[in-house]
Amino acid sequence: TQVLPNGLTVATARLPGASVVTIQVVIRAGEADAPPERPALADITARMIGKGTRMLSADYVENMIESLGAEFSAAVFMDYTVLTLRVLGEETLLDRAIYILRLMTLEASFTERELSAVRRAVFWELYEQKRDPEVLAWRQLLSVLFEGHSYRKAMYGEDTIKFITTRDVGGFYDRFYRPGNAAVVVSGDIDEAVVGQRIGSHFSAWEGAAPERTPSPPPGPNERERICFVEAPDATDAFIYAGNVIMGSSDPDFFPFLVLKQILGGTTRSRLFMNLRESKGYASYAFSEMEVYGESGVYWARARVLPEAIVPAVREILGEIGALASGPAVPSEVEEAKSYLVGNLPLRFETPVGFADWMARYVALRLDERQWDRGLDEIKRVDADRVRAAARAYLAARPVVVVAGRADWLASLAEGFPRIEVYDAGGTLKQTLGKGEGR
Repeated sequence: TQVLPNGLTVATARLPGASVVTIQVVIRAGEADAPPERPALADITARMIGKGTRMLSADYVENMIESLGAEFSAAVFMDYTVLTLRVLGEETLLDRAIYILRLMTLEASFTERELSAVRRAVFWELYEQKRDPEVLAWRQLLSVLFEGHSYRKAMYGEDTIKFITTRDVGGFYDRFYRPGNAAVVVSGDIDEAVVGQRIGSHFSAWEGAAPERTPSPPPGPNERERICFVEAPDATDAFIYAGNVIMGSSDPDFFPFLVLKQILGGTTRSRLFMNLRESKGYASYAFSEMEVYGESGVYWARARVLPEAIVPAVREILGEIGALASGPAVPSEVEEAKSYLVGNLPLRFETPVGFADWMARYVALRLDERQWDRGLDEIKRVDADRVRAAARAYLAARPVVVVAGRADWLASLAEGFPRIEVYDAGGTLKQTLGKGEGR
């Protein structure tokens, strides 16, 4: 890693034998950086990159990429954006690819014609997502947990898209697409010194310091019982999500909680799966996951259950979370979870795509060495006491529960719990039901 005089970070990694080189422009601005009145602006701006430059049309840029046999994509996360160009590792193709990516990023042009096409594409993607009950449950969980926080802006609906203008896109681009707020990341079978020089020569004219920001404090965990129901008319089974806020990416509790998550629902031998599917027969699957961002993160249990088993399934999920929060960690479970992670984690980095995506995240969030090449050692050092401490710190708070399903299943849920918040597919609160009021 090196920092150029204009503030741009350049990071390179050699992967011997890799046939593809991945070049990524990482912008340290994501969904959380969109203005409150334009929550989709980070995504729309990233999608506009490659849709033409000040001198070249979108079709011409697309033809340039195709002539290299390359592949371009843009991805927006909570805290950062990644523009990726993948190309075969031939020297002449690589230099041309760096030039094209520089052209698209530094000389981007935002026309009403291209913006209209992007708005339509995003609108229909969001519209289709509303038909997927599992997506609805996931989005509602994040909406509740990050209510009042900048991360909540990532849960926008299709109605917000139509208000975004070329002026909005240009303003977001001018503020955040700057070398002081960016990094160029290259991985593949490369000569790192030569590639670093080429990046420097192509991107040296880019100007602009990182924008000033006031970081928002991480949200506190949910503390009270909160059951949310999201209407999903096309659902055939109920989807349950239960989770809460946890630590951010750089927290020392990351690795103990990773092991804890594995014990709760990481595999088909975990507590959730063995209980809800193998023992009770309520669910076709039951797992747990975690996702950490720059300032905080979230864990969740998820299950697909029979409609008649919604209430007992919710209780069993809450029971398993509570048991880990209050009881001792079983050493055999800890060691089994660690063994799985130690054996499985390297698989994420075996492909050039997986390696490049992790490298972009590492650079974007400025993670420490433990997250890069010491991860396996950190996992091995986790013991039952650290897992128990993480469980008490993060699982003791009452998780938010979200159930997505058909409206006629609401009555049974309302019989089982004293208060139910009912939302439509767009995430708007429709009503709050007391116990037994869902008939």
